[in-house]
This record gives sequence, structure tokens and C-alpha cells, in this order.
Amino acid sequence: MRISDFIEKSNEAHTPEDVFKLFQLAMEEFGYEQVVFAPATLAAKAAMEQTGSQLTLPMRGSDEWFNHYMSSGYGDIDPVLLVAPTKRAPFLWKDVEALSTLSPRQRQVMRESREAGLKSGLSIPIHGPQGESYIVSLASDRDGIDPEPHLKNMQILAVQFGLTYARAPAPFEEETKTNYLTERERECLTWTARGKSAWAISKILGVSEHTVNFHLKSAMKKLSTSNRVAAVVLAIRNGLIMP
Repeated sequence: MRISDFIEKSNEAHTPEDVFKLFQLAMEEFGYEQVVFAPATLAAKAAMEQTGSQLTLPMRGSDEWFNHYMSSGYGDIDPVLLVAPTKRAPFLWKDVEALSTLSPRQRQVMRESREAGLKSGLSIPIHGPQGESYIVSLASDRDGIDPEPHLKNMQILAVQFGLTYARAPAPFEEETKTNYLTERERECLTWTARGKSAWAISKILGVSEHTVNFHLKSAMKKLSTSNRVAAVVLAIRNGLIMP
């Protein structure tokens, strides 16, 4: 599913459940049948409770594992969940499992999740402007899925999903769309959406890398986001740039 199509359809969805179904379909195209969205910090949990949003469950055959996970109190020690607030980019579960700081019980959580059929695990953190950290976790019943070629698009889709599912503020009014961001800010966000680094954008636009970072930070501030990916998603969502 194209990013622009997902953003359009998710913005038009009537319920969080509809948004989640759209996201599940999008992730299936990358080979992930299992999808979970959950708060990773108390601020995120409070935000979800305030909006009436709920933790979303995997789409296929994981009820037994989920019930075992909850009844065993794994949510308090799950290393994937605990590490999410410290991450800015998507990360693989196998990299978390390789950490030397994991306790025996945390290793048990990781081992049991694989035994339950959650393989090729990947998590995408989503950070809000007020300390909210959410996590989108993806898994498959197959080993060996390589998400690397698609990570940028998957991250953009996940951020849009999180914003829409958690009922982010409505899009900006029509009359502000043209003037809300400067032309240079829109250019920098557009090239960021296309996967370019600040250094690469500086070469394309003929300006310094410092200047690119300045405009990106300015755009992030105007859009009330804590990272560039979220700024890109909101800019696309509100018609400020084209992907």
C-alpha cells in the first residue's frame, strides 16, 4: 500500500478499529501477520485512556500467548517494551535478546514468544511531544524476514497509524496549509520523506547541513513533533508536502 493511500484511507476511517485493520493489511505486504500497538510509558497510557483508545491485539491465533503474557506479568519486564522509549528508530527483537543486561526471566519472555510463533520480531517506537512513547510490534510465523529495504516506509506508516489510532488533533485548517511551513521547510521535509539524510539534502539544495537541520527543527517545532519522521507524517497528512 502506498504511503499516500494509507494516509488518505486512515484519515477517512471512522473508528480506531478501522485504522488498525488498514495498518494490518499494510504490514502483511511486508510479511508481518502479527501486529500489536501499546503504550510504552505512563504518559502514553494516560493519553490512550483519555481518548478512549485501547491496546490492540495480534490479528491471528495469539490469544493463548497474550493471556499467558498478561497473567504472568510479562508486561512489567518485557525487554522490548522497556527499551522502546530509549529508541528513535525501528529495532529487531533479536538485537534486544542479544543484550547482556537481560535477566533470566526477560530471556524467558523472549524465548516463549518465539515458541508461541512470534518470529522475525520488529518494533517501531513512536514518541509524542509530552513524554508519550508507544510501540508498534510486528512479528511473523516465519523466520528470516529482512525488513531493512522497507524500514523507512514502515516507520512512516507506523507513525501515521499511531497518530490516527490515538486520535491526534484534527488536520490544520485549509487556509493555513500554504503558509504554515516555509518553502525551505517543506523542501527539507519532502526530501526527508524520500529517505535522504540532512547531508544529502544539503547537497541537493546547495545549502549547508547546518541549514537543513535548522529548517527541519523549525518544522518539527511548528508541527509539535519530537522527531523528523512524525513531522514528515503530519506534513503529508495535512497536505503540506507530497511524499
